[in-house]
Amino acid sequence: MDLMGLLADQLGFFTPQDLPGLVLAVLLATAMAFGAARLAGAGTREARQLALWAAVAALGVALVKGSVPFSIALVALALLVRAEAGADPRQRLLKALAVVVGGGCGTGAALPVLVGLVPVALIARWALRDAPSAR
Repeated sequence: MDLMGLLADQLGFFTPQDLPGLVLAVLLATAMAFGAARLAGAGTREARQLALWAAVAALGVALVKGSVPFSIALVALALLVRAEAGADPRQRLLKALAVVVGGGCGTGAALPVLVGLVPVALIARWALRDAPSAR
């Protein structure tokens, strides 16, 4: 198998033309969730975390679009994250992200996961940063 064949195999149900739409979906979900949370009266920190949840959900659902088996597996994996409902919200969010990334890569869609993970990782850095210390 040549390199192009290997890369094509890692696109899963995606085409190269789908990848910009994946990034746009993640960014729009983030912006809309943040805006809606702030309009609803959430604090900035809470709104950032909700925006990250939306980004993770958008990435997960985008990866599921062509695969019924992955959608079932994603639900099963999400139940594992939910089982630790009493855990730190930050840790639950990061575990949910790991579940989406691992599941997506496991289905053979590693390249779309990589493309979608770039904005999600930047959003996670923004959303999970500690509150600035008072000086």
